[in-house]
Amino acid sequence: MKKIAILLILSIFSMPLIGQAHTTLSSSSPAEGDVVTEQLEEVVLTFGTVIEQGSLMALESEGTTYEFDEIVLSDKIMTGSIAEELPNSTYTINWKIIGADGHPIEGEMPFELNVETVAEDSATEEAALETEEEAVVEEEPPAVDKAAVQTSEDEGNLLITVVLVMAVLATGFIAYRLLKKK
Repeated sequence: MKKIAILLILSIFSMPLIGQAHTTLSSSSPAEGDVVTEQLEEVVLTFGTVIEQGSLMALESEGTTYEFDEIVLSDKIMTGSIAEELPNSTYTINWKIIGADGHPIEGEMPFELNVETVAEDSATEEAALETEEEAVVEEEPPAVDKAAVQTSEDEGNLLITVVLVMAVLATGFIAYRLLKKK
């Protein structure tokens, strides 16, 4: 009876490991929260798992859904091409993939599109150029590499998984030793 209780406890401790098997979005172009200043021609999403057929994504803004002309799946990358010009607005990329393990995973990623119109008159452009020439060039802080941040998060998840496995093994070993002494 004690052996069954110990096995039950060990199986309960191993449950969080099952939930960590799923993956999520690793990187994207445009990145989350980006302000895109050029007309968007494609969206690229990179995941931490191989993407199966049946995965999809859509682009939404203020209640309007913009379909991608073509969605291409290649290993861990989903690319959607956009043929029409999108108006300036805040957009959300809604994605739903089927991972290599067969489980559906979904999420969303917001960004903003702010493309300057070509119809500006030349006087406005000249004034802007003069202002830029007179402005003191300030050094921008170094950009944070989102891929490096994501990699460190993935390494942190791996560390948690390893620690949990070690804890389960240690608990099982201690339980085994205690049962063997009796």
